[in-house]
Amino acid sequence: MSVWSDCNAKQAEFGIAKCNFDQETKPHRLNLDVGDAVIILKETTHWYYGYRQKAKETRGIFPKSYIHLCEYNIVNGEYCIQRTDIVEEITKVLLEWGSIAKNYFLTTNPSFSKIRGKMNELNNNRAALISGNLPLDEVRKVKLQATNQIDTGNKLLGLDMVVRDESGDILDTNAICTTELYEQHTQAVQRIEKANRLSGDRGTTRTPNKYSHNILLHVNAFVCKFQEDSDLLFTLFDGETHKPISENYVVKWSRTGIARDIDQIDNNRVLFTDLSKSDLAIAKMYLVCYAIRIGSMEFKDSAESKRTSMSIANSMLTRKASQLSVSSSGSASSNGEYIIRRPFGVACKDLTPFINKSDDFRGNIDLPFIMCEKDTLDGTLRKLIANKDIGKIDSKMAVTIEVLRGDIKQIKEEFPRLMHTNVPVARKMGFPEVILPGDVRNDLYLTICSGEFSRIAKTSEKNVEVSVCVANEQGYLMPGVLSIGAGHQPIDEYKSVVYYHDDKPKWQETFKIHVPIEDFKQCHLRFVLKHRSSNEQKDRTEKPFALSYVRLMQANGTTITQGQHILAVYKMDHKKYDKTVANCYLELPATVAELQGAKPSIGGLTLLPKDQLSIGVNLCSTKLTQSVSLLGLLNWSAHKETLEQSLNALSTVPGEEVVKFLQDILDALFNILVENDQPEKYDQLVFMSIIHLIETVSDLKYQHFLTVLDVYINESFSFTLAYTKLMDVLQKNISDAITPKEKSADGNDLEESVEVRRLYKTTRYLHYVMKFVIRSRVLYAEMNCNTDYVDFATRLQELLRMFIDMIGCPSNLLKSEGALLKNLHIIATDLMQVFDQVRLSVSIVEILEKFPPRRLTQSKMGCIKDFVETKLFTLPKCRAILLPVFCKHIKDHLDSKEEIAECINIMNNILKLLFRSDVGATHNDIRDIMIILFRTVMKAAHALDRDTGLVGKFFAIMLGILQRMDAHHYEYFVKDLHQRGELKHFVVEILLVFEELVSPHQKAVFPRDWMDMIMHQNTVILGALKHLSVVITDYFLCPFEKQIWSNFFQCSIAFLVQSPLQLNDFNDNKRQIVFARYRDIRKDTAMEIRKMWFQLGQHKPKFVPQLVEPILEMSMIPEKELRQETIPIFFDMMQCEYYSSRLEQESYGDTKFNNAHYKGNFSDFKTAMIEKLDILIGAGKGDAEYKVLFETIMLERCAAHNTLNVDGTAFVQMVTRLMDKLLEYRFIIQDESKENRMACTFSLLQFYSEVDLKEMYIRYVYKLCALHMEFENYTEAAFTLKLHTELLRWTDTELSHQLRSYKHSHCRTHRQLKEALYFEIMEYFDKGKQWECAIDMCRVLARQYEEEIFDYLKLAELLNRMALFYEKIIKELRHNSEYFRVCFYGRGFPRFLQNRVYIFRGKEYERHSDFCARMLVQHPQAELMQTLEAPGEEITNSDGQFIQVNKVEPIMGQAFSKFNDKIINNEIVKYFAANNVQKFQFSRPFRDSINGGDRDDVRNLWLERTELLIRFPLPGILRWFPVIETNTFKISPLERAVEIMKDTNRDIRQLVILHKSDESLHINPLSMKLNGIVDPAVMGGFAKYEEAFLTEDYLEQNPDDKELVEELKELIAHQIPLLEIAIQLHRMRAPDSLKALQEHLEGCFADMQQHVELRYGRKSCDLKIERDSVVMRRPNFFLPPLFDGSNNRHSETSMGSSDSGLSKSTFLPRPQTNSIKNPFSGLGFNTRPSLGHSPSIKSNKSKDKTPSKRRNKDGKVKEREAHSLSSSQWYTPPLSTITSTPEKEINTSIASLASTSNSSLSGPKTPDPHVLTEELTPKRPLRSEMEKERRLSRPASIATPTATIKNFPDTRSLSESSNRNSVETTDSTSEEDIRPPPLPAKARDSTDFTSLSQNLDWTPNGYAMLSTISNTSSSSMSTTSTLTKTSITNTTYEYLETTNFSLVGAVDGNKPRPPTPPPKPSRHSKHIP
Repeated sequence: MSVWSDCNAKQAEFGIAKCNFDQETKPHRLNLDVGDAVIILKETTHWYYGYRQKAKETRGIFPKSYIHLCEYNIVNGEYCIQRTDIVEEITKVLLEWGSIAKNYFLTTNPSFSKIRGKMNELNNNRAALISGNLPLDEVRKVKLQATNQIDTGNKLLGLDMVVRDESGDILDTNAICTTELYEQHTQAVQRIEKANRLSGDRGTTRTPNKYSHNILLHVNAFVCKFQEDSDLLFTLFDGETHKPISENYVVKWSRTGIARDIDQIDNNRVLFTDLSKSDLAIAKMYLVCYAIRIGSMEFKDSAESKRTSMSIANSMLTRKASQLSVSSSGSASSNGEYIIRRPFGVACKDLTPFINKSDDFRGNIDLPFIMCEKDTLDGTLRKLIANKDIGKIDSKMAVTIEVLRGDIKQIKEEFPRLMHTNVPVARKMGFPEVILPGDVRNDLYLTICSGEFSRIAKTSEKNVEVSVCVANEQGYLMPGVLSIGAGHQPIDEYKSVVYYHDDKPKWQETFKIHVPIEDFKQCHLRFVLKHRSSNEQKDRTEKPFALSYVRLMQANGTTITQGQHILAVYKMDHKKYDKTVANCYLELPATVAELQGAKPSIGGLTLLPKDQLSIGVNLCSTKLTQSVSLLGLLNWSAHKETLEQSLNALSTVPGEEVVKFLQDILDALFNILVENDQPEKYDQLVFMSIIHLIETVSDLKYQHFLTVLDVYINESFSFTLAYTKLMDVLQKNISDAITPKEKSADGNDLEESVEVRRLYKTTRYLHYVMKFVIRSRVLYAEMNCNTDYVDFATRLQELLRMFIDMIGCPSNLLKSEGALLKNLHIIATDLMQVFDQVRLSVSIVEILEKFPPRRLTQSKMGCIKDFVETKLFTLPKCRAILLPVFCKHIKDHLDSKEEIAECINIMNNILKLLFRSDVGATHNDIRDIMIILFRTVMKAAHALDRDTGLVGKFFAIMLGILQRMDAHHYEYFVKDLHQRGELKHFVVEILLVFEELVSPHQKAVFPRDWMDMIMHQNTVILGALKHLSVVITDYFLCPFEKQIWSNFFQCSIAFLVQSPLQLNDFNDNKRQIVFARYRDIRKDTAMEIRKMWFQLGQHKPKFVPQLVEPILEMSMIPEKELRQETIPIFFDMMQCEYYSSRLEQESYGDTKFNNAHYKGNFSDFKTAMIEKLDILIGAGKGDAEYKVLFETIMLERCAAHNTLNVDGTAFVQMVTRLMDKLLEYRFIIQDESKENRMACTFSLLQFYSEVDLKEMYIRYVYKLCALHMEFENYTEAAFTLKLHTELLRWTDTELSHQLRSYKHSHCRTHRQLKEALYFEIMEYFDKGKQWECAIDMCRVLARQYEEEIFDYLKLAELLNRMALFYEKIIKELRHNSEYFRVCFYGRGFPRFLQNRVYIFRGKEYERHSDFCARMLVQHPQAELMQTLEAPGEEITNSDGQFIQVNKVEPIMGQAFSKFNDKIINNEIVKYFAANNVQKFQFSRPFRDSINGGDRDDVRNLWLERTELLIRFPLPGILRWFPVIETNTFKISPLERAVEIMKDTNRDIRQLVILHKSDESLHINPLSMKLNGIVDPAVMGGFAKYEEAFLTEDYLEQNPDDKELVEELKELIAHQIPLLEIAIQLHRMRAPDSLKALQEHLEGCFADMQQHVELRYGRKSCDLKIERDSVVMRRPNFFLPPLFDGSNNRHSETSMGSSDSGLSKSTFLPRPQTNSIKNPFSGLGFNTRPSLGHSPSIKSNKSKDKTPSKRRNKDGKVKEREAHSLSSSQWYTPPLSTITSTPEKEINTSIASLASTSNSSLSGPKTPDPHVLTEELTPKRPLRSEMEKERRLSRPASIATPTATIKNFPDTRSLSESSNRNSVETTDSTSEEDIRPPPLPAKARDSTDFTSLSQNLDWTPNGYAMLSTISNTSSSSMSTTSTLTKTSITNTTYEYLETTNFSLVGAVDGNKPRPPTPPPKPSRHSKHIP
């Protein structure tokens, strides 16, 4: 059993899951994901028990192996992994960047890839740092890389900049002063910019030494054939002078192809150093390699052939180390091996292209290699450089070079990877550009140039080898002082290359000789010449044949001179030569120049006069000199007679020699100064020599030796009496220079005197002279216990006085004065050791004050800047003297705007110094700065342009001063200002500066990503505001200064609401940082403002309207405590205004004693509150929590107040309601739904209208107008603008500010603005085709022009415009929009839509389906309801969105009854039927099953009608308005019958009037209308009504319907005279082809007339037919409603709707582009489904898939037939209130119409329909092909009677299963309970009706086509009763379908019909079905 034990808290309490653990099926397991932090409570052998940090409530066990234990810290109760600061920072940065990178990815931001790369690098850096495997230098490097990535990434993302120190750590901003913080920010900006520029460089940035350059060489491989070992000598070579630049680097290459030295294997590297700019500027610098073969004289190619070297890095070491070693001597080894150094070849490469690159270069290069053959190494190199006669390149040498900048120490620190091993260093053969003091060097570079040797006894040339060694005076060899080059051990003797049979060899071999300094004087070089035989045996017996030598030191004590030396050659006679006397040759002349024609000889050595040896010498020594003058000065005591000459010659000694012997020269000079017997002669010379030395050392090339000079002064200098001599000479030089000199004749000064030049040189290096003086005095004082201090101080004071006199001297000593100012701070610092600091400070002040104001301004300010950084300035007593003077100079320069940048730097340095803790008390110093500089700095900062670079520095200084000021400073400062009467101005100035500093309307002083700087600024400003609040209360409350108090409030609130303080807008990381460093200072500011408000007392009313907005903005800050503190201020404002006096002369306090003077309201506060709420909430301020808190606090205060209880509560409730609307508006205004946006705007418009705020009201009028214009709602925009005109009067009164319009800013009076608005509104009405409204506007304007201002020109223009509007009404195409009832159910909608009903005005040509689609697009989450039933609570209270849409018909108002019974253009009446309507209706059929009877009886057909009243008429300022009243009632069958008869009579009357007025109208509509009434056939006509209602039985059962029955009789009787006139008119107009139809009509009418007159009496009609007269003519495009586009486009209701007037169109609408000029178009078979049918019904074949099926209670599917009624009705009544499908065609016999149509088609043609479409087609958009197909495929309306329905009791009821709840049902009159007949078999007759025969046969049962048709098979057509669906092609662009024609005379109806031939296309058809 496992035992659980508590964990050791220190080791195993916190861990991270390193793998997913998922065992949910097992008990007690805790599921883990990778990275989950877990807290471990208990443990056992293999398991832990604990919980996840993110889900503490769930605990369980998990395996130990899945957890990585971590060290941790507990922060705020949370466990955190213990990491370094940089790791923590990277972690937070990655979290912060992650969310931003996600958004960048989703928005395809181009910066995403950069951020992703930086995040990956940061993640890698973090992993490396956490691993703990990095050494310290790598940790530092990775840390800097990470911080660079963070800083550049933050810049890229626009995040805050982080201020860091040099090591990358985040600075503690509270530990530094403001000015230093600003400097750190500017440095951070530069660092980030530099990092961005160098983003490609992965390494850390560095500042290389610009004086030192280096080349690192790595030899990789050398591919060549080898027989013997070789030495490869690499060097840098000057191609122009043909001389080597650097020492050699030696690689010992073995015959196997790898390095012979084991240390060089894989480490063939050398660093060429000390290269200067001049070296890099060489035109051609080459890397040269000399290959020297080590072996026998002759090179033998053995059978082993070639051996190829491989890459060093990949070569394997197969030989022992001992075998690879060679003797350090470089000659034959101890075993006597036969070795000769022979030339092998040369390789070189031009390095100039690589070293001249701007950045450090690293790359691989190949050196071409050629063998020497018979040429010398130098000759071969010349050929290779000249590229002449090279021939074939034998091989190549692969090397890598890397150019590095900086000295050797810097390179070793920054490139440890390069220098990890002991890389040899090859130095330049000369001094570097800068000689470092510690660089002790004593190198002599010897070049064996050439030789000339006679043959003597030999018959052939010699094979000469030169052996060089260093020997001492005794002739003994000095071991280990020669060096072939770097990488090779020192050798004792150097042996030259041997050239075969060459008596005049040219070696040009250079090597280094390094002899210790102490041995240098006694040593010489010995050259031994030997012949090397090619025969090894003979060679062993060969002895040297000659000898030469040269001494290293000359007789005068200088070293051997630079350059070439020709040595004398002495033949060695070994028989006579005494080897025991090794130095016997030293008695002989060494050089040819020393021979002077003599032929000296000595035992065994004889001069060879023709032989000579040429060598070159190059000495690089910091200890030995070749200058005779310098030696003379150093040995002055032995040669006093030449002392003056030596002193004068010092100026000619080269600088290199001077710095090498600097200390020795100084010792000699001070010895001369102190010990010479002629001070008048020598003191000045010595003094100027010392000046010359200092000048030399100060040169740029030797500036590093200044430290040597300082060390000498402080440690080596020991001349205690030198100060007196130096001071004497110094005073003499000043005195000589300031003494007036004689002038020229013209009064001008002569040329600059020697004394002036000497003084300038003296003052230029005066600081070093004074160092010598002071050091000498210190040494003297130590030796003499400072006994004569007073005398010295007096002398020093005199010297300082002479400086003051020099400045006051009128002579031209500007250069000297400038030099003095430059060095004065150094002198003063040194003088502190020996002189009183206070007296010294006074003297410095006197010197500065002595300068005239405009003299040496720059130098003076530089001097002050330097003094601030001195130790003297850190002393409080000295600072008290110096600082006021410095500040005064700064103030003067700032006032005169001179040296601004220098003044800023000085002030920065002063403030930084005063912030330090080691400078003593600074209180008085801050006071001095405050008094002298603060206002000047503040004014300068405020006056500067924000774009200048200095403005930030000025503000940083100002804030730095404020940062150090405490309460005592403020008190002192205020008293000082008050005494001068400037306090008020100062307070106003500083508050204005603060306000502009934080104002978002001003350009920011500090960039917005300088978070630390901005927060520091805010902290300082808050402290200043607290102090200023005390000052304002003390000095400006009594007497009261409103301006100052007002400025304080504005400044404080602007400070509080600035964006950098809104912590709620920050991300979590930034919020935590701000909280940790600066805390939330908003509450402190708010408390200060609140305190100041309540201190106002009786002066509060003066600020009530003014401060509402700022305090309101302050109170909206999302901080609960702050809101709770500031909201009560509003109640106090209410009280203040309420109790304020109505009389201006009385104050707030007076009303306490006189209640009659109370104002008694707070209207100003109320108005301001409402206006500012709108502005602030619209700007994003405030939230729902604020609204609740405001309401709670204010209601509590109002309830507790007796007087403000009622008014205050009402105000608070109103404001709360306004906030609610404004918050909703702010949320909705960004919504894509334009309806929602407009609704919110309208809601606010209503609110401002209620509270009578005209300015706000007009503002939202224009907002709403702009929204309408955005969506081209011109009509609504016009109605909206009318709201503004209603506020204006027709007067010339000046416009108030509230009534102005930003669109018409030029208008100044009511009349001007109203007139301008009227014209704008007329323009919008014109665009919206509301010309009637535009005419109304014109009438008002015309009345003004005619009766008020009598401007007839404007009137004429206006009347012309009115005429144009009238013409447009009649002529232009205009389509009336349809109206839809829309119900929004569910809580998912915005509050103003929830469970509300609206009437929407549709767009032009917008159908029901399109409107529904638009609604669903605007509400994508909504679901469209399919029925009209009212939903239950499960829907209305749900969180979803449900929309119910159905079409409604407008109800014309009673005011338009004036149109009744008048002959009026349909275009006129049509407008009033659909515009300015406020009531709408829709109907649903239902059947009365209570009374029983036949369910198909017409007496059981009832309608349920719903009338809707909306709040405002449509169209209006919105396209929709809410329904405010709903009335639902029933329409009885008898009432339906009466309505239908009324509508039918009106239709006949309208058709008669139209045809009487316009003879050009087509006769077909009238024909079909008459045919359908007089011969109802299948439809039954009014006979159905007679059977149903005009019986005695009905009256007995329904005695209350007697009046309706009588009315029905009257209507039937009145129809006869109308029909009579119509038939007479038809006879007059009908063509011959319709004669048969005319006869048929007359016969049927005669029977009908007889029947009606017999039963109901004879009636008369007011219409008369006058054959030759025309009542009224109309344009030929006014057609009956058959051609009305609205009927084609609008959904038709079921037939029989007595409610609708049964015409979907109201009066003659616009001519129809798809009109068909034949009677079949009357069958027109609706191109749209009726409202009661789904638009998806396409054909009877697809009925099983369409919504035309509905289930009954038994669950069976009932099919409803789709019957068509013409979409274009024949006529419409004059005043139809409901535009649904008319009942008027119920009596139409389709068969007879068909026959009539056919006859008309073959008769005389009626006007071509194309004529009609010419004008109209462009004004209505053509339907797409898909739309045409959809329209053609729809079923016919169920309201359409068909010819196939026979023996049907009431043809008005065609569809039993019509859905009464269908969302498209409007006034549907289909009889649902009547079972429809089965649908006929669907077929398609493609007969071309244009070819039908004219022969028509009339049958008594109706009218149908004859069985025989010309050109058609009579047998098939006569024996088949066929149901056809014929598509007739429109000549324009539409199809209309005719269906269900019955062919009469069928033989057998059951026989199958013959196949239908394809249709014959019309010539003009645009579409083939």
